[in-house]
Amino acid sequence: MTNYKDKTFHIISNTHWDREWRYPFQRNRQMLVDMIDKVLEILESNPEYRAFHLDSQSIVVKDYLEIKPHKENLIRKFVQEKRLFIGPCYVLPEQFQVGGENLIRNLLIGHKLSKKYGRVSKIGYSPFSWGQISQLPQIYKEFGIELIMFYRGVNSLDSPKAEFLWIGADGTEAIASRFSTMPRYNFYFYIYRPVVHNEFPFDIEYKWSKGGVPFHFADKLLVDEDYFIVEPVDGYYPENIEKQVKAIIQDQVNDFTTPHIIWMEGHDSSGPNEKTVRIIKDIKKVFPELNVVHSTLEDYAKALFESVDVNSLKKVYGERRSAQFDRRSGNLYGYTTSARMYLKQKNFEAERWIQFYAEPFNVFSALVGRDINDNYTELAWDLIVQNSAHDSIGGCSLDEVHEDMMYRYKHAIEISKGVFERAIKFISKNINLKVFETGSSLSSSANSIFLIAFNPTQFVRNEVAECFIDIPKEFDTGNLVVEDSQGNKIPFQMISVKPVQPVLEQMIDRPMYFDMIRYHCLLQLNAIPSFGYKAFSVKTIEKSNVIIQKSKNPKSKNNIIENEYLKVKINANGTFNILNKTTGIEYKNLGYFYDEGESGHAWVNIPTKPFITTLKSKPQIKLIESNELLSKVMIKHKLNIPANLSERKKKNPKTKVLGIDLTLTLKSNSKILEMNIEVDNESESHRLRIMYPTGLNADYHFSEGQFDVVKRDVKRIDSKDWIEQPMYDFPLNHFMDVSDNKNGFAVIVDGLREYEVKDDKQRTIAITLFRGFEYIIQPSSKQDYTFQKGSQCLGKSNYRLAVYPHKGDWQIGEVYKEALNFNNPLSLVQTGKSNGTLPVENSFIKIYPEDLIFSSLKKSEDEDGFVLRVYNPTEKNIEGRIELMKEIKKVEQVTLEEVFINEISLIDKNSFNVSLGAKKIGTYKLKFT
Repeated sequence: MTNYKDKTFHIISNTHWDREWRYPFQRNRQMLVDMIDKVLEILESNPEYRAFHLDSQSIVVKDYLEIKPHKENLIRKFVQEKRLFIGPCYVLPEQFQVGGENLIRNLLIGHKLSKKYGRVSKIGYSPFSWGQISQLPQIYKEFGIELIMFYRGVNSLDSPKAEFLWIGADGTEAIASRFSTMPRYNFYFYIYRPVVHNEFPFDIEYKWSKGGVPFHFADKLLVDEDYFIVEPVDGYYPENIEKQVKAIIQDQVNDFTTPHIIWMEGHDSSGPNEKTVRIIKDIKKVFPELNVVHSTLEDYAKALFESVDVNSLKKVYGERRSAQFDRRSGNLYGYTTSARMYLKQKNFEAERWIQFYAEPFNVFSALVGRDINDNYTELAWDLIVQNSAHDSIGGCSLDEVHEDMMYRYKHAIEISKGVFERAIKFISKNINLKVFETGSSLSSSANSIFLIAFNPTQFVRNEVAECFIDIPKEFDTGNLVVEDSQGNKIPFQMISVKPVQPVLEQMIDRPMYFDMIRYHCLLQLNAIPSFGYKAFSVKTIEKSNVIIQKSKNPKSKNNIIENEYLKVKINANGTFNILNKTTGIEYKNLGYFYDEGESGHAWVNIPTKPFITTLKSKPQIKLIESNELLSKVMIKHKLNIPANLSERKKKNPKTKVLGIDLTLTLKSNSKILEMNIEVDNESESHRLRIMYPTGLNADYHFSEGQFDVVKRDVKRIDSKDWIEQPMYDFPLNHFMDVSDNKNGFAVIVDGLREYEVKDDKQRTIAITLFRGFEYIIQPSSKQDYTFQKGSQCLGKSNYRLAVYPHKGDWQIGEVYKEALNFNNPLSLVQTGKSNGTLPVENSFIKIYPEDLIFSSLKKSEDEDGFVLRVYNPTEKNIEGRIELMKEIKKVEQVTLEEVFINEISLIDKNSFNVSLGAKKIGTYKLKFT
């Protein structure tokens, strides 16, 4: 063997611990407790065992100490001594299926918890996400993390060597490693298993005759549980050392650009083994010239940085979603973007409530005097981030796991709604509503009724809002008007009227009720201030010819609805054409549905015939609402879909009806066409998408992701020789966009996470609604969970999205504004007359220009102020300004970790300037007088 005396081989003892995947959390935790017990036992009894890594997460320590709190001091001791490594993350996240702020909170919670138990391991060890977001270098750098280690999304064509220079969206450079063959478990398969078990990479059957003490339930209740070895064989096979060390060196040593080679010992749910120390000693006996050390990721990173020639490293840019080219890189396995789409939708809903409603308005209420010294928002984020673990949000686990997730989301949303409610209750009672002059039966202070519109976005809003106004029965005169503080009447459209008796809660009395008449109506609300509110008065008037809208058949065979900006024609097959009146461009045959069979699994899509569309459908089309403020059309499709995967293989398959109800809503003065899709699915193993042929001559498409709008190529590459084929379905967050620079077409989604732009003449956009698949996994033998139906997405589901034809690209078209306003509707509250000091309309915070995008407003981690985060998703530098309602005492620019950078001078007592380069994230700590 070649002399490698100049090399250092770093053996890293670690685990890859999925908090929940093959087992639900509580069942899996019992295995975790056994594993950490063993870690502590070895670290305590064997000083030669260098260290153990808990897979760059810290939640496992919390999970462990909830069961064994008496072990906390021992945990802290080994963490401080750098023998047990935890963090920097809270959980091991999937990066593309959650929002950017979610990823920041993951690191903040992970850092806080790790510090509590001793210290934070500042290594960007991220081999678990199915691809890596474009802003990860910037995010990690702002947490003081310099080395990034991953393999999903980068292949040996991107980087011929293990180490490369990764340049993020904003230009942040980070030294990164893709490992080598068998990336995160190379030592485990090459050396550990052959030496300890006489087992090689593809040995997966355990012979009963091998020995040990197997254990398995033999009763009806638990027969499906796994086998366990409760007393393992005390084996050791040093005769395998020479061959296996030569093999790993031959396969991998030339992949590395420095003398430092990394050998990872961990595997899924693996634990420590004292024999690692013996293996290292015996390797040195066989190869005395080799410098083999029991190392840590921190020691490896230090040695790497001291020896790497940065200038010689291959530069790799932006997001990483490359498929596997050869054995020297890992697979992407990226189709979890559409696995159990309902999880992605619920995560989006939970993030919306905490990020845009609860947290900022909680802070706003504090600015006007409310005590928010509590942990409600922290608890909500904790629950949401728990669900961000890759096998959780990825939708690739057992039904029980995802049922637990929905429970966490439910609690997070309940907490966030409650926080938002308490905040705007406090704000509402502090508004001075005495300035309104009423002139109706509601004229006295006790009888006054007001409506307050709260805006959870940074944009001034002008839009139609659906509203429910309750008039006490004793005041009701059969009709009402809504006015602003200047006495201007608000455009109003009645939908329905009915009597209600809502419950009244108050702490100092028993529950009572109001006897009310509820007016369901539409209001054209204008100039609602950014991150603020505007109050209106409600007055009763004498009953006139109130028009209650009812469903009716379209009078025109062309089925046309239109407003100031758009003209929409519904075609006989259920597709529709949109004319953008501003540009004169018409988009035709939009909104047909495409269904294909799915013979893949959670991680891989394998389209299977027959492929079925609604292009030849004859749906029911009905105009269900039409007035000055809004028009709605219902399009009802029924498709016959093969019942399951086995039926698809038959000449005459058994079919079931797939019901699709598409509702198109066009509001007055709106630039977007809103869509609500209700699906009733009884068939298994298929993917349903909605298609939009744009007709735009575009070479690229864009999608909003995590603090970035990512540019992607439409063209396909020649990859016939690759181990894994590239994935042309991409992730998105709020929107995606196709543009030929003159005109653009955006699709705005509410929680959907997967889209494709076809390389066809029409540049057809495909948005995945759901993908059902058989849940079969193979940890060793094939485990058939097809009896669990959660992955099939059966039953009724709902999808909310919008399309937006616009001028220019996504930036000129102000797609962010339309997307954030669509996904964060105005919140309307009814109140009596309050006698506070706040004005009748008010903005708590203004962000200039609108190209700077709000991410969060929160309590600071040190509880000594508040933290505002904005980002620049454009490719140009932005000089901006932040203006606040309350007088500012001090502003500091801080890192994402909230470490001080510098103090920022104030423009005046309420505002300060911000300067953000292209794709930069800005975080500011605010203190108020």
